[in-house]
Amino acid sequence: MSDQPSVRTRTPCVGICSTTYGDDVCRGCKRFIHEVINWNSFKPEEKEAVWKRLEYLKTLIMESKVTINNENLMESKILEFQLKINKDLNPLSKVFEIVKLTSTSFKDLKEFGIDLKKEGSLISLKEELETELYELSKAHFNRYFVEPIENLNKN
Repeated sequence: MSDQPSVRTRTPCVGICSTTYGDDVCRGCKRFIHEVINWNSFKPEEKEAVWKRLEYLKTLIMESKVTINNENLMESKILEFQLKINKDLNPLSKVFEIVKLTSTSFKDLKEFGIDLKKEGSLISLKEELETELYELSKAHFNRYFVEPIENLNKN
């Protein structure tokens, strides 16, 4: 991953925002409530920091879930199937997106040059990935936003 800002979609929003119902972390895009609310006023560096955090968490999750046997094959299949996946993402983050986009269309990811480390359907893997990303995002939010405020209020 380069330090240069990448060309990304305008927002990580996936159209399922749970912050409107009181969640501190959106169940759809996994951004924090203040990031959702202030996204349009964020500077490019601030947006990129959010994108990088999400990519880091996805990579962390995928390391234990898949093995990429053929990265060139994966890239060619992304193009062949016209999957809307950012070219700047690291390979494991791309696999995260592939699972999200193909879980109802494919039985496995062998055609992409990817092996799952655990048996199961892509649909169940997608649900597992989304749950883990949400839990990691909540933990990050609590660690770096909720706990410091609670500690300030104790003093």
